[in-house]
Amino acid sequence: MNSHTDTIAMTDEPEKAVTGDDNPLEPSYSLDVKDVIDTFLHKILDIEDCAKEHITSSVTSYNDNARKLKADAEKHVTSLKQEKDETARVLTVKLLRKTIREIERHNRASPFTTLERSLFISLLSVFDKFIGDLVAVLYSKNPNLYNNINKEISLSEVLKYESMNDLRQVFLDKEIETLRRKGYIDQFKDLEGKFSIKLTKFDEWPAFIELSQRRNLFTHCDGIVSKQYLDICREVGYKIKDEVEVGYQLEIGEKYLFQSCMLVAYVGTMLGHTLWRKTLEDELEKADAHLSSIVFDYLHMEHWSNAISISKFSQNLPKISTDEMERIFSVNHAIALCSINKKKEAKAILDKKDWSATTYDFKLAYSILTGDYSEAEKVMCKIGRQGELITELSYHDWPLFREFRDSKEFYRGYEKVYGYKYSSKLSEIAETKKSDVEETAEPKH
Repeated sequence: MNSHTDTIAMTDEPEKAVTGDDNPLEPSYSLDVKDVIDTFLHKILDIEDCAKEHITSSVTSYNDNARKLKADAEKHVTSLKQEKDETARVLTVKLLRKTIREIERHNRASPFTTLERSLFISLLSVFDKFIGDLVAVLYSKNPNLYNNINKEISLSEVLKYESMNDLRQVFLDKEIETLRRKGYIDQFKDLEGKFSIKLTKFDEWPAFIELSQRRNLFTHCDGIVSKQYLDICREVGYKIKDEVEVGYQLEIGEKYLFQSCMLVAYVGTMLGHTLWRKTLEDELEKADAHLSSIVFDYLHMEHWSNAISISKFSQNLPKISTDEMERIFSVNHAIALCSINKKKEAKAILDKKDWSATTYDFKLAYSILTGDYSEAEKVMCKIGRQGELITELSYHDWPLFREFRDSKEFYRGYEKVYGYKYSSKLSEIAETKKSDVEETAEPKH
């Protein structure tokens, strides 16, 4: 720091804290990259769950109310025609007027559309939060990234902070806030510059930008198409339908909402893992294990499209930690393809590698995914009670065995290996797991 200047720039490498701390590079962010990605993905799953449960129930409730209002109106009209007592007629008129007002409100209501739009807007809010958290954890784990922040601050402002850590955090917070305020095109360009890596060369980029522009329309102008929306979509190569022009009102709809959830999860996962691997090269093995766990979870939930898209990304990575992990990526991809009856495509993925010299665990996977259940039974017996990757719980839990578990070969092989029936162990596992089910407190009114 030069006492003759009145500003200090964050392009200078920080060596000591303002107070002379001996450990200025102590991380201020406690999470790992995988925690940030997992939180992001689970929030998207929450949005999907809300959509599945509450949009459907709101439609049902709306239609139930419509039938009730029709019945009430018919009852009051009939009563008014038949009622002779004047006092009773006055009461009926009052009820009929109330029903008419309720019908008018009902006809103008659209709770399911409001839910759709709210969840769609929330989806991109989750992504915005994720971007900030991702940048924060990467800077925390690699303090050299602070050299990319090119901002100035007055000396008097610097002296307000007790340590260089505090000062750097202020700069980073401002940097993240600036980043979040940008549109995604500029945001990704900014990230490309900071991390010296290309981030937009993927097929779904135009669709991602379109949904971000659609979010802006629903946030600010009720989904009415603007010239800006059309210009930006065309600029990135998004194909716009012929009827969509300035003044046209877009919709969300169930299909578009769930496609958007899948796309945002995909883009966030790719972005997180690309920057993770670029920034923290010594964590490659950890990153690979996490990416595999993401696909594994999607397979468990039977989200086949998500599993396939992330599997394709994982297999096209420039560097994978081990041959074993490469094979795990291939197996998981094949599981997802087989689950949607694309068995030829699955076999093509598997046959890119030689499985003859691999462990029995991988040979079992290959046999199952290529439909050779007789061979799979033999390999189960060769693996025995414990393989290198496969344990007894794996036969109960892994998506690899999802269809194989329904075969006579599986039941025979399991009983040969463990000496008891599969169903008896399954009951034992269920008894253990049921105590792990969590509940939440009832909302206060």
